Amino acid sequence: MKTDSDILNLSTLRDMGLYVHIPFCKQKCMYCDFPAYQNLQDYYETYVYALVQEIDLWVSEHPESTSKAIDTIYFGGGTPTELSIQQLQMILDKIKNTFTITDDCHMTIESNPGEVNLHYLTKLVKLGFNRISFGVQTFDDKLLTMLHRSHNGEQAKQAVYDAKEAGFTDINIDLIYGLPRQTLEDIQYNLDIVKDLPINHISTYGLQVEVGTYLYHLVQKNLISIPSETIDESMYDMMMDGLKALGFERYEISNFAKTNSYSRHNLKYWHYVDYLGFGAGAHSFYDGVRRSNNRNVMPYIQSVDRYIMPTIDTETITLERAQEDFCFLALRTKWGLDERKFEDKFGVSVHNLFGTTLEDLVSKDLLEYQSGSYHLTAEGAKHGNYVFSQFIRE
Repeated sequence: MKTDSDILNLSTLRDMGLYVHIPFCKQKCMYCDFPAYQNLQDYYETYVYALVQEIDLWVSEHPESTSKAIDTIYFGGGTPTELSIQQLQMILDKIKNTFTITDDCHMTIESNPGEVNLHYLTKLVKLGFNRISFGVQTFDDKLLTMLHRSHNGEQAKQAVYDAKEAGFTDINIDLIYGLPRQTLEDIQYNLDIVKDLPINHISTYGLQVEVGTYLYHLVQKNLISIPSETIDESMYDMMMDGLKALGFERYEISNFAKTNSYSRHNLKYWHYVDYLGFGAGAHSFYDGVRRSNNRNVMPYIQSVDRYIMPTIDTETITLERAQEDFCFLALRTKWGLDERKFEDKFGVSVHNLFGTTLEDLVSKDLLEYQSGSYHLTAEGAKHGNYVFSQFIRE
């Protein structure tokens, strides 16, 4: 088992991650802006075959990637547990027969509560999954109905208990604050439930009203309202204080863990480590190049059927961009922006490139400096997007 220091040592973070996107859902939530589609059950099998074929296409272009160790696999969506156990096994068999998977690989799968039972969860563990992430969002039934979620609060709790009984060693739940009609009492209600659940990780996010979503349409038409900025900030403070009181450590701006139970896959993103992505809408970062796939299911399948990679966008990361990314990704985490690690990676002091920016953010009490590293202050965490934008050079 890797310790905290092992996970965060740059030398051990050289192992890659692998992400699989399953874009199917029973029903799409009103706020969702992810590549996710409902009522496409007839295409599940075809999609799985296309995803397996995409892996072959990738390897034909990057054969060297098969010998590089992969120590995290993450099935996200959408709702990956929409697929049958046989379909998930087909994808995993392809991955394991193609790439070099470490013995202690951290394997995560996302799921919606209420759509999985103990029997199915037990089979997931037998496939090798050891971490599950449930999109709970809230335990309040009225809010869940409004959001078009497919579960209720009791089903959410039962899903967690079933996952524990099935043998998952790591269980995450997602919670959202700032929802329409949500109150501070609702936030406390969620925290009271969390206290008794056998989970060791929570991801919590403020609601984002994304253009093109059904929620955006309702807000624009004044058919629904979201909490005021003052109430939203109070909800944020209550979540932060409440999770800390329950023993969850904030190790990234939106992620909290007990006893170092970090999302090892997401650490790849925040520590600027290579990862491969397969499926419609998946992203990769490999050998200094970012790649994104077509997010639409049918064009994705058709492209792979023609033996053409479904990539629709690539970006070769310049040295300047890499330095910027490294800074603000590091600042998202509790370990912060380490002067030595920056210089080891880029051969130049972070102060030579961003000294004025760092001094300005410290003077505004958005960053603090401790033992060779810069960290977000409590105020800086509230205004993270502003802080991160200051590292983008024109």
